[in-house]
Amino acid sequence: MRRANFVGTKFGGVDWDYFFMDKILQVLLFLSFILIAVLYISNNFVSNNPTPTLLGQNNKSSNPTPMPSLETPTPVPSGRQIKVPILLYHYIGGNPNPDDKARDALSVSPRNFDEQMEFLRKEGFQPITLDTMMAALLGQISLPTKPVVISFEDGYVDLYHNAFPILQKYGFRAVAFIPTRLMGTKYYLSWEQLTIIQKSGLLSFQSHSVSHVNLTELSKERMMLELADSKKQLEQRFGIPVNFVAYPYGFSNTQVWQTAQQAGYVGGLGTWPSTIQSEGTIFNMPRIKVSGDWDIATFASKL
Repeated sequence: MRRANFVGTKFGGVDWDYFFMDKILQVLLFLSFILIAVLYISNNFVSNNPTPTLLGQNNKSSNPTPMPSLETPTPVPSGRQIKVPILLYHYIGGNPNPDDKARDALSVSPRNFDEQMEFLRKEGFQPITLDTMMAALLGQISLPTKPVVISFEDGYVDLYHNAFPILQKYGFRAVAFIPTRLMGTKYYLSWEQLTIIQKSGLLSFQSHSVSHVNLTELSKERMMLELADSKKQLEQRFGIPVNFVAYPYGFSNTQVWQTAQQAGYVGGLGTWPSTIQSEGTIFNMPRIKVSGDWDIATFASKL
């Protein structure tokens, strides 16, 4: 016998095509109502609760938590204090490295440097060493009426050709901070030139790390190597104590200060501006960064 085909036919008086279509439409309509209801409830909840509150959290949009400042606050002198301007020079002469655009403003011409040294002499300023300044800060000795420290950063070759003869002219003492690994490379002093300068007795050499890196970005172990090895190499070469370090780029923090002290330094120098030295800032001393754009009146106003 042939099997009955009920699709598209009537059976028992029922139109089965119409029956099945009607049921399908009813189901689709029911699902549509459910979807509309879900969307309505969801939108209403989000509009009334723009910022969900986590369990146990007091959400006060009117009193948000302030973001921490990214700026390093200016150090505040504390403890015993003395006024000793520390002048900071980089280049005495034109910038020898054309790729080093950032330091064009730090180039002081030999003529201006000579004028500044002459001003110091006429106004009665007496250049002293950092060791003398530290002894005075600790109350061990008295300072002259107008003390000043003259410092040079990075050990560029113009220190030998331009600055050193002018210091000899006035008989002024100064300090040069040396990144030991850079000596003998392009734009920098040779060890032979450093030896000649050191024998004059006018300049003392202090540390500027080994490779002139941002110490704050280093691990504790690498930081110690940068600080300890530069100190050791300078002391062995010249037979003098190296008691101070100038932080490359002026960047330092609590860990850098602690590591410098552990490496055997007596003090450290930053680049924030002030003429006041204090017991509380021994490992972050301020200096006056001399600009090549200054006239003599501006230079005088900084002291």
